[in-house]
Amino acid sequence: MPYAARAAALVAALALAPGCSPPGGGTPEPAPGERGGGQRRGFIDGTSAPVPGGRGGGALQLVPGEPRIRLAASPPGQRTVDVVGLPAEDLAHLDGAALSRDAWQAILRVYVAREDPASAELPAVLGSYAVHAGTLRFTPRFPFAAGQRYEVVFDPAPLPSARHDSAPVASRVLRTTVEIPALDRAPSTRVAAVYPTGPEVPENHLRLYIVFSAPMGLGSGSPHVRLLDEHGQPVADAFLPLEVDLWNADRTRYTVLYDPGRVKRGIRPNAELGRPLAADRRYTLVIDERWRDAAGQPLVAPFRREYRVGPPRERALDPGAWRLDPPAPATRDPLAVRFPVPLDYGLLQSALRVATGDGRPLAGAIRVEEGEARWTFTPRAPWRPGDYQLVAAATLEDAAGNRIGRPFEVDAVDPRGNERARGAVVPFRISRPDSAR
Repeated sequence: MPYAARAAALVAALALAPGCSPPGGGTPEPAPGERGGGQRRGFIDGTSAPVPGGRGGGALQLVPGEPRIRLAASPPGQRTVDVVGLPAEDLAHLDGAALSRDAWQAILRVYVAREDPASAELPAVLGSYAVHAGTLRFTPRFPFAAGQRYEVVFDPAPLPSARHDSAPVASRVLRTTVEIPALDRAPSTRVAAVYPTGPEVPENHLRLYIVFSAPMGLGSGSPHVRLLDEHGQPVADAFLPLEVDLWNADRTRYTVLYDPGRVKRGIRPNAELGRPLAADRRYTLVIDERWRDAAGQPLVAPFRREYRVGPPRERALDPGAWRLDPPAPATRDPLAVRFPVPLDYGLLQSALRVATGDGRPLAGAIRVEEGEARWTFTPRAPWRPGDYQLVAAATLEDAAGNRIGRPFEVDAVDPRGNERARGAVVPFRISRPDSAR
């Protein structure tokens, strides 16, 4: 798939993957330059361009007086990628320039190594750049994963010294591979849960969430997740093929997307291949133990989960069908909300909240229970008598992508099907014991 097409697919995937960060763990706001301590920092957001001149690897041939790449430990416990041996003119230029993220990437790029030649087109590792103690330094936002190989490319073409150097620019591009050895310890990370947790999913199911007991490494998760049919055979092309992974901020929750082009009726992939799941059949999700955690260790054990597939769900969400059970005043008992069908686990964490009658948000803890058909909110402070609101964002969905006021399947002929999804406010009241509810 061309890089532009993969990028477009990623944008669509992030819209389908609630609570996920862009590649590398999120996109920070660019920080102003910091001159203190001889440093000036810029940020990259995980995008990258193809590397000119093909893919390199292995150790660099070091030449005295020439720039070179090294993996450094500074400060202790924090690994960085340093380019040493740069001319003072180049370092001064970098230290004084407020470079954009694209400009930083054009000079120094770090990305997770893959076996295929398209590695250089993968998004770069998220992190910051600095000129420090005579080096150009890249510090990853999240520590480099033990046991993971990283490709590093340094291209001096944008630097001042390149403008008066007679050697061809391509010949001065440095490429190498760096790796932190895996820790010598027993595996300890396991699959803690897979959502949905219920025994049945709809035929038009859109996404799965895999939750781990500890942070996972930066290696691709796609090779480690398979879907088997009831005969034990792999279901071909069931999941959306992405070369970037969809994680939450601490890399403990991984989102797997069924190919929405196959799920949604009336478009070409669905017409040619059909839906990945078929009603009245059973499927098994398999996660193999070779998937490595942040310490470079495999999982404790493989994971298997069998699902029964029911009919598709094609109706918009109706907040009027939700059942609220208000707690007693002066307690911290939870507000409980029951839904007629299970809702999306990830979105229940972010798209549903509780507010006072005048709309002020309440602080508290959320729990998702009973196969994602029950949601509870425990307030930080005891409930006071009065009016409250359950506030649902327009992004709230069930497991099949249906939203409030808009089903996932939209009839292009019927104009009523083209309404925009909307949020909802469900009022409720906390009454005194001597008051009628």
